[in-house]
Amino acid sequence: MASHNPAFNRSMRSGLQAATLEQQQVNSEFDRMTSNPMTMEGTTSKVLGMFLAVLVGAGATWYLELYSLFFPAMFVGLGLGLWASFSRKVRPGLYMAYALVQGVFIGGLSGLLESIYPGIVQTAVIGTFATAGAMFAAYRFGWVKVDQRFTRFMTFAISGYLVFALVNLGFALIAGISIYSSPFGWLIALVGVGLAAFTLNLDFEVIRQGVAQRWPEQMEWRAAFGLTASLIWLYVEILRLLAIFNQD
Repeated sequence: MASHNPAFNRSMRSGLQAATLEQQQVNSEFDRMTSNPMTMEGTTSKVLGMFLAVLVGAGATWYLELYSLFFPAMFVGLGLGLWASFSRKVRPGLYMAYALVQGVFIGGLSGLLESIYPGIVQTAVIGTFATAGAMFAAYRFGWVKVDQRFTRFMTFAISGYLVFALVNLGFALIAGISIYSSPFGWLIALVGVGLAAFTLNLDFEVIRQGVAQRWPEQMEWRAAFGLTASLIWLYVEILRLLAIFNQD
């Protein structure tokens, strides 16, 4: 029923028009997002792009022998990784910057350890790809079930290991003491390898669900970031484990 107040009537018409326009914009955005869904090919291309950025950073650091950059790159990479993980907005440039900085980190760390234990990097690279391949096979053939129970367990385990790693880093920087130097260091490093390896199954499941449920195309970047971060973590843990074994 119309009001006798013409100003109120005009306001009502303007409000209805604005609400209709806003709904149309929402519908248009939704149609745009669902018309370009996440695909396996798109995710794979973004994973390869981030992997290339890692190789560029690692290769430049290795061949220029800028090994000392691994320490600042470790903290910068951690900061970028946390930003990328908790940011609500998809930021392709941030993901690529993370991959490049992490490449500098693993390039410097690999160079230092290679100078001490010749051949360790080649073994670590082979071990990383072999482990990742084994995890993919286990996921693909259903040997590892990524359900709510598995996801919950991995979330708690990864969180606990992250807290341990930060505390251990603090002790190493302040007191020069690391638990990895103890007789049980290899066992803790082995736990790290296992957690990093099984985290890959979570990444595979995210990609599968995203493609099956037709998530927005931009989610390909988030999936690629998660998989790349897990592979870098796996490589570093394997490198650490091999360094411990070479000390004996």
